[in-house]
Amino acid sequence: KKNLKKEFKKYKVKKIKQRLEQDNYNKLDTLLAKTPQAPLNYHKWLFVIGIENYENIDKIKYAKRTALMFAKVMQKKLGIPKSNSFILLDTKATEGNIKNKFRIMLRRIAKGDTIYFYYNGHGIPVPNLKNEPFMLASDSYVDFISDEKFFSLKNIYSMLSNSKASKVVAFVDSCFSGATDAKTILKGVAATRLIPKRISFNKKKMVVITAGKDREFSNGYDKTGYRLFSYFLMKNILKGDTSIKKLYSDTKRETYKTSIREFGDLRVQHPTIDGNYNLGL
Repeated sequence: KKNLKKEFKKYKVKKIKQRLEQDNYNKLDTLLAKTPQAPLNYHKWLFVIGIENYENIDKIKYAKRTALMFAKVMQKKLGIPKSNSFILLDTKATEGNIKNKFRIMLRRIAKGDTIYFYYNGHGIPVPNLKNEPFMLASDSYVDFISDEKFFSLKNIYSMLSNSKASKVVAFVDSCFSGATDAKTILKGVAATRLIPKRISFNKKKMVVITAGKDREFSNGYDKTGYRLFSYFLMKNILKGDTSIKKLYSDTKRETYKTSIREFGDLRVQHPTIDGNYNLGL
């Protein structure tokens, strides 16, 4: 009887854990379904890049699914029209396509508009440029990325913050240490991770929240089927965080605690913020 009781208790605990994991997996879908559609605001613009399958380097698990969900969350919660949304996923997120769509959007921006920028993909610090951080398009070659100055974060942030927009909010699910999910993409730089160079932008009208700092990894979150940082970012937006300060605080706390619990100290994530954190979402 004692053995039966123990086995039954183990079975119940296992079932509870499975149910909690399933709840986590479906949580964003449930929250999104319950969220009323915000009135469309044609002064808001959305630019989303999500790359899971790269042509020349390792894939990033859940990146495409995460970016697509992020676009849905922003369109519904903030009332961003589909006509004002540029969503580039996997094979659509090539160097040429990103450049062209980005320039088209910036050309349409008017004074008083708001830009929401989201990038989910590999980030890399370029050693021969003092670790200046670059984004990688789906068809980029790591060895030649420094030739594509357009994709340096310095250039991307400069174009966003120098645009006619009155407010720019950027979310970047990439740590720019040259490593993702405990895998390095800097094949010729031993196994170490690099600290990316800090970059400047107009910090009065722009704020940037990133997945981690310095040499940290950007992690996936298997229990949800999304990237770790982005999962909590989207959850908190759907739950009603409207100030950047609160959104960052809640997302940072949950991302950090979950990274410790799921991966331990070697893959801890501390989301960072730079710019005007007093802005509203």
